[in-house]
Amino acid sequence: MTDYSIGEAAEILNVTTRTLRHWDQVGLLVPGWRTWADHRLYTDADMERALQILVYREAGLRLGEIGELIDAPGTAAEKLRRQRGVLVDKIGQLHRMIRAVDELLQEGKDMDINDKISHFEEARRRWGDTPEWAQSQEASANMGADEVTKVRRGQEEFVDRLVDAAEGGVAPGSAEAAELVAAHRESISGWYEVTMSRQVILARMYVGDERFDAAYREQSRYLLALVEGQARREGVDLDDVQWG
Repeated sequence: MTDYSIGEAAEILNVTTRTLRHWDQVGLLVPGWRTWADHRLYTDADMERALQILVYREAGLRLGEIGELIDAPGTAAEKLRRQRGVLVDKIGQLHRMIRAVDELLQEGKDMDINDKISHFEEARRRWGDTPEWAQSQEASANMGADEVTKVRRGQEEFVDRLVDAAEGGVAPGSAEAAELVAAHRESISGWYEVTMSRQVILARMYVGDERFDAAYREQSRYLLALVEGQARREGVDLDDVQWG
């Protein structure tokens, strides 16, 4: 068994020693040992718990919620499944946030100031404490009028192509379908990196969200078929799709 000083633990976990002291004070990560001089020593088990904390923290959970999840009864596999569920929820939250920003871009010219404030406040209440919200706000703030118009036009053009493909019977797995899937991925990648596996997860989420289905003119299921068809061609295991 290896013991780590607070400085060593902080370096490995890429957090500050102040963070580790705070986690100790609130009972979230109490080191397993202390030296005769009362210095903290972290065991391998402590480090594993710290990694779980980091996963949940990156997903935007508060420390109290993290403690409840980690300390909940269950096997190691069950706890990993809970972590995976939290991350999948985070993915959905992130894309609903992006959708809200996109709607502001699309509707901005037609909305009066009260509508804009209401829309912004709704989004901020739901996602304002996440790092992705800050990133999206920075990205949208840096957009000039020409860029906003370009984004809106690009979204409209993609949906037009999607509807035309559905009506024209473009088959999943075809060359034309591959171009559509690539265009869809490119439209998302402006916000963050999207792999083929991530695109599958997102397309599956669209099907269960009325807002996304409306945005894609009720073609979210068709989009999912295209994405899964391309993913299958690229060797993605559709029964075990991972975000990472």
